[in-house]
Amino acid sequence: MPRSTQEQRELWHDFECAESRMVVIPFGPDRIRVAPVTADAWQALAAVFAHHNYVIRTSDTDSYNCRDIKDGTGKSLHSFGIALDVNWNTNPWRDHAGTRAVRFSSKATQQERAEDVRLGVADTDMTEALIASAQRIRTKAGLQVFEWGGSWKTVKDCMHFEIDVSPEELAAGVDTATVDGWDAFLANAAASPLPSVGGVPPTPPQPQAGAAVAPSVAAAAHIVIARGGLNLRAGPGTEFTVLQTLPSGTTVFVVARHGDWAQADLQGDGLADGFVSLAFLRSASSPPQPVEPQPTEVGQAAGILDRIEPSMVQRMFPATGLRAIAANLPFVLAGLKAHGLTDREMALMALSTIRAETEGFVPIDEFISPFNTQNSPFDLYDAGTAKGAGLGNVHPGDGPRFKGRGYVQLTGRDNYTRIGGQIGQDLVGTPALANDPTIAGIILARFLFNKERVIRDGLARGDLRRARALVNGGSHGFERFKDAFDRGRSVLPG
Repeated sequence: MPRSTQEQRELWHDFECAESRMVVIPFGPDRIRVAPVTADAWQALAAVFAHHNYVIRTSDTDSYNCRDIKDGTGKSLHSFGIALDVNWNTNPWRDHAGTRAVRFSSKATQQERAEDVRLGVADTDMTEALIASAQRIRTKAGLQVFEWGGSWKTVKDCMHFEIDVSPEELAAGVDTATVDGWDAFLANAAASPLPSVGGVPPTPPQPQAGAAVAPSVAAAAHIVIARGGLNLRAGPGTEFTVLQTLPSGTTVFVVARHGDWAQADLQGDGLADGFVSLAFLRSASSPPQPVEPQPTEVGQAAGILDRIEPSMVQRMFPATGLRAIAANLPFVLAGLKAHGLTDREMALMALSTIRAETEGFVPIDEFISPFNTQNSPFDLYDAGTAKGAGLGNVHPGDGPRFKGRGYVQLTGRDNYTRIGGQIGQDLVGTPALANDPTIAGIILARFLFNKERVIRDGLARGDLRRARALVNGGSHGFERFKDAFDRGRSVLPG
């Protein structure tokens, strides 16, 4: 029995209109904004569409949108990043008298089925077999992942797919054995060039609440170093409920670790109170490390940076909300200023790199994708693989440990070691620091600074493809990079 819209609103309330928390992922030829824990589910749906040779149009396909529900009260599930409309021009929303089943076209091609929709003899240009495949997608616990709007009896909303499980249920992972066309989807994606710094594939599933956590040797005292306070959550992931906010300077005891998360004891009595991000903790026995890099010979004058406004940058990021840009732009500009990269060309380079790498203008983890995962998360990056060797990953587990992070998607032990040493941060010991906005801004600037001369040479010759390749190692994301750069030329101050 599908959950009601109100039930889903309550289960996913942490994501309501939380635009800055959405991640941008590929969906066929399109890029959609969704709640992070749902990313694998949307990739499974994309695999089904590919399996049935259904063409997705970017012009009338959309995901996150903070708006009220159509002909109803309250927020649409699009507001939570858990709903997607696909090809709405040929899968229109329809009301009708009484109740009835959806009408499929029996025509052989998508174009012919779309014509039946236009003539009013069919409700959708999707096939019955495609929808059956979509509805067969299950979590590893056997729960149906998607509800389809075409299955509703009173109205037909055949464009509409929505997540029908809770964040915790979806965090168990998608059972890829239930995804028609999954192996072909992986093979086709793996045939594309691998970016050396990172890309924008789907988000890895977060662990479930109550999942086993490897215990530490002893509960160690740590200090909260998050300037605005650190959220204590019910589970090891940002999709879990915030229990309280711990002020900067609070002492917590880490009783166990789960990936980038710490199980925290606030009382020192050995009992866990919740989970916090390790990136915002410092061992009480270690002195604070400097965040700012040393001044460079280029100087630290503001250049044009003090005149760059969030509204200008938003014009370079047409799919990204102003809130995320306004929240993160100061960190990016501070990093550039600290490295003396204060002119228009290098500002364009930095911002366009963010557009190509993360687009949502937030520092994020790299997502699981066929580029990096075959059997377990990021195993294609691990020690003993060709890609792992190119990234300097020499120890088992280096693949997931040094996955892409931050604005620039820093990837691999070599990059974490080199950049960490240059900026005075132990990125190898605590890789999640690369997602701290302050540090992420410095990492982006340092990465550009390291290749400043050759980047400037490429820009001077108008060779944007060369400039992009110096950061990414290939052409991944070049169209987004170029689009942002071209837009920025007419937007940023000279």
